[in-house]
Amino acid sequence: MRTVKFNVPFLSGNESDYINEVFVHGEFSGNGRFTKQAQQMLEKHLSAERVLLTHSCTGALEMAAMLAGFGPGDEVLVPSFTFVTSASSIMRTGATVVFCEVDPNTMLIDLEDLKTKITPKTRGIVAVDYAGYGVDYDQINLICSQYNLTCIEDAAQGLGSDWKERALGTHTRFGAISFHQTKNIHSGLGGCLVINNQEDVSKAEMVWERGTDRSAFFKGLVDKYSWQQVGSSFYPSELQAAFLCAQLEQIDQNLSARKELWNYYEELLMDLEKKGSLKMLRPPKNSRHNAHMMALLFPSAQEADDARSYLNEHGVQAVIHYVPLHSSPMGKKLGYTEKDLPITSQAAASLIRLPLHLSMDKGDIEYIVKLLQEYCHVER
Repeated sequence: MRTVKFNVPFLSGNESDYINEVFVHGEFSGNGRFTKQAQQMLEKHLSAERVLLTHSCTGALEMAAMLAGFGPGDEVLVPSFTFVTSASSIMRTGATVVFCEVDPNTMLIDLEDLKTKITPKTRGIVAVDYAGYGVDYDQINLICSQYNLTCIEDAAQGLGSDWKERALGTHTRFGAISFHQTKNIHSGLGGCLVINNQEDVSKAEMVWERGTDRSAFFKGLVDKYSWQQVGSSFYPSELQAAFLCAQLEQIDQNLSARKELWNYYEELLMDLEKKGSLKMLRPPKNSRHNAHMMALLFPSAQEADDARSYLNEHGVQAVIHYVPLHSSPMGKKLGYTEKDLPITSQAAASLIRLPLHLSMDKGDIEYIVKLLQEYCHVER
C-alpha cells in the first residue's frame, strides 16, 4: 500500500553548511550575522519597514500585542478558527478575547460578524491569513480607522502570499509570520515580527532585546545600554537563523514547486467539485496564495470525517485542522459554548487537509484523488 505523509519538512541543501559556519565563528546566542542576514532578506522580500526574527510566531504575536498596548479592560476581536496563540498572545497582556465567526467559503474572519462585536472596550483585531489567503485589508483598515483600533496581521501561514500585490504580513501595523517546520519555509521552530510603521521600530527593538536599548548601543546611538521598559527574550539562536537563511535562498523555487502541486490537485479534483462531492478552499478576490495547503470542505462533518478515515486507512495522512477556540475547553472557561458561533463550528468540522509538501510527486496526488473518487462514489 502506498503511503503519503501529511508533511515532510523542506530542506534546501545548504542548512548544514551554514550551521557549520556558526560553529566556525563561535557566535551562537542570536542577533548575530545570520540573524541580520535573514532579517534583511525578509525585509527585501516583504518590502517591510523592519523585520525582527523571533523564536516562534507565538513570540512575534506576543510582541505585537505588547507593542499595541493591549491590557486589562481591553477587548480584541479574533476569529475562533485559528491556532491557539492568535488568542493566547492577546490574553497574556490581560486583555479579553472576543471570538468572531469565519466566512465558510474562505475560513477567514467574517467582517460583518466582526462589526457587530465592536464595543467601546474594543481596542484591536487579530486578522488571520488562513491558508496563506488574505482577508479584505481595505475593509480591515477602514474599520480600524473608524474605531481607532490596532490590527495585528497573523500571517503565520502567509510567507510568499500577497493581497492586492502587497505581501501578507505588511497590511496592518504589525504582522507575524511562522517558520515552524510545517510551513513552506522554516527553521524548525521560529518566526518573525513585521513592523510596518517606522515610529514603532525603536520600541520594538527594545522589547525584542529584553526591554533594553542594546540595539541602539550597537548602532552607536548610545554609549551604554540599560533597561528601558518591559520586554523579553524573543529572538532565536544563530543556529536557527543560519538554517533559515539557507531556506530563504530557495523561496522562489519552493513556492513555484508547491504551486505546481497545488494546481495539479485542483485539476484532478475539479470533477468531484462540479458534482458537489466536495469543495476546494480557494483564495478570495485579490489574494494570490503560496500553496501552503490543500484544504477540502465536505457537505457535512460526517462526510468529512468518513473521507479522512478512508484516506488514512489507505496510507494517506489526511488531517483535520483547528478545533474552534470558542468550543475548546479553554473557550468554555471563557464562557463560550459551541452554539455561540455555529457557522464556524460547522465549517471547521467539515474541513480536512490533504498532504502537500515537496517530497511528494504527481503520482502521490493521483493516488490521493483516486481514493477520494472511490470514497465519493460509495453509497452512504
